[in-house]
Amino acid sequence: MGHKSARKRKRFLLYLAGGLMGGLLLGACTTGLPPMESHAPSLSDTGRILLEGDVLLLEGEYEAARREACLQLERFPGQADDRAFYLLGMVWVHPGNPRQDIHRADVCFRRIEDRYPDSPLLAAATTWRALIAQLGENEQSLAQMQTASLALKQQLKAEAAKRRLLEERLQQMKAIDLNLE
Repeated sequence: MGHKSARKRKRFLLYLAGGLMGGLLLGACTTGLPPMESHAPSLSDTGRILLEGDVLLLEGEYEAARREACLQLERFPGQADDRAFYLLGMVWVHPGNPRQDIHRADVCFRRIEDRYPDSPLLAAATTWRALIAQLGENEQSLAQMQTASLALKQQLKAEAAKRRLLEERLQQMKAIDLNLE
């Protein structure tokens, strides 16, 4: 009988020692950190905000993604501004956005080119600006083609009216010829 209580006591001491060790390890891992309220914004804060904005953009929440990018620019100026401008540009250029504004997107991408020449997003921003320029040219070409198409449709209607008039005259002349015979 005494053998069972000694075994229980050893287990209890083992569990107690393990619990104390775990508590000490957890305490040692957290003692060097300042309280959450008092620490200065870090790159992880800016990264978190921009990551949330990226996720919102992918989910089609364009206004919320725009707010996240603006929040980044207001709260943490100078920290990852190139990423915030890129997110804003993507929000404005996205084809699914009902408030799509190609001009605003171009302004955002131009800011990256002008202010952040060492940014890893520079190549992407330059590519988007080239695509936006091409899109503008395509829209101008489309407008010119629509104007030309409208003019051709009007010309076709006028020619159809002339043809009907000539066919009526031909019928009248045939009727006159038949009467003469």
